[in-house]
Amino acid sequence: RDDLILIVEMENGVESSRVNLEARPCDWYDGIDSKLDGELVLGTDSGAGCNQFTEKVAGKIVVLPRGKCTFSKKVENAKAAGAKAVIVYDQKMSKQPLETSELTGAVRSKGIAVRQAGDALTGGTYLTLVERGITIIAPEDKQSIPTLDAAMISLTDGANLVEAITAGKAPRILDVRRADFSSGVDKFVKKDLKRLLGEMEVYSNCQRFSKSDMNDPILRVLKKDRDDLAKGVKSKDYAEIRRSFESWNSHLDTLGKWELAETY
Repeated sequence: RDDLILIVEMENGVESSRVNLEARPCDWYDGIDSKLDGELVLGTDSGAGCNQFTEKVAGKIVVLPRGKCTFSKKVENAKAAGAKAVIVYDQKMSKQPLETSELTGAVRSKGIAVRQAGDALTGGTYLTLVERGITIIAPEDKQSIPTLDAAMISLTDGANLVEAITAGKAPRILDVRRADFSSGVDKFVKKDLKRLLGEMEVYSNCQRFSKSDMNDPILRVLKKDRDDLAKGVKSKDYAEIRRSFESWNSHLDTLGKWELAETY
C-alpha cells in the first residue's frame, strides 16, 4: 500500500503557500482519497482528542497530536463532533502503558532513542524520547474498526499546521495523491539497506534456542528471509518486500515479533 501526499494550502486562497506533506493512511483506510480533502481545524477538547469535543467540527478535517489515548478513541471523539476525517501528527511517546507514558524514568520512544550531549550513560535520561517515524494507525480491537478515515504526518508538519490554524490562516487539504514508494529505493539501497540487514541479523541471532549454538537451524531460515528481502528491495518488488519481511517476522519467537501497525 502506498503512502499519501497531501496537497495542503497553508493559507486559504494563497497559492504560493501550497506544500506537499507526506502521510501514512490508517490501517482501515478505504482508499477513497477525497475523504481527506477539506479545511483543517484543531480538536476542541482539552486532551489531544481523548475527551469529548466541546464544539462541533462538522465536515472538517481534525488535526490532533499523538499520545494520551488510543488512535481509535481520538477518531471516535472526532466523529461524534461531526469530523470528516482525522490527521494525527506524530509525537514523541513512550513504549510503556498509556497510563505511565508521560512519567519520568527509563522509557523508549516509539521512534528512535538517541543519546545527546550531557545525557547520562545509564539510568532514565539516556533513553531520550525522540520520535522520527510515521507509524500505521491501527485499532486496538480488530472487531471494532473505526468508520472515519485517518492518516499520520510527521511532528514537524503537524506543528506547522497547528501554527497555521492558530494564526487563523484556515489551511486546507486540496488534493490527495499516492506516493510512489519505488522513487526512494535506490537511495535506501545505497545508504540504509546494509544497516537494516545488519540489525536484522543481530536480532535474528537472539532467536536461537541455545545461545552458544551458531548452527541452530532457525538462523538459516531467518538468513534466507533476509536474503529474499534484500533481493526484493533491490528489484523494487513491493510484494516480495512485504512477503519476505512477513516471513522473517513469522519465524521469530512469539515475544520477539514486530508489529507494523500501532494502536496509540
